[in-house]
Formats: sequence, C-alpha cells, structure tokens
Amino acid sequence: MFTKLIEVEKIHLNAADFEIRYFLNTNVNGGTSFASEVEIGQDDKIILDDRTMARLKYKVNLVLPVVLYSRGGRKG
Repeated sequence: MFTKLIEVEKIHLNAADFEIRYFLNTNVNGGTSFASEVEIGQDDKIILDDRTMARLKYKVNLVLPVVLYSRGGRKG
C-alpha cells in the first residue's frame, strides 16, 4: 500500500487548534481510499478512513467534536 499526504486543514474547536492531515492510500491493485489523522493529545490520535474524500470529511466533522467533548473538550 502506498500513502500520500494530499491536504492539511487547520480548524479551531473548543478553544483549541487542530490540524487534520488527509492521505490518499493506493493498494497494489490500484484501488484507492482516503484517510485522515488528527492529533488530539500527546499520544492520542483519531484516524478515520473512507472510500471518498467527501465522505471522509463528513465523518471527521461528525466525529471530532464528539471525541473532544468526551475527553473534556480540550487538547492535550
């Protein structure tokens, strides 16, 4: 599998800044998928994937606020 960073997005949520890194994954047969990685703490990351970038961004926008709320609403 080959992975390529294709986009970096910065957002501000719950009084903290986060960087979302988006990757394009290509398997040996030429199939593709997309993944995102958000560091929300020193050793705490959220990694999501999907078949399309649009669906992945939709997932990130749904999941990230919930995860932050469940961890006390702040980074670190």
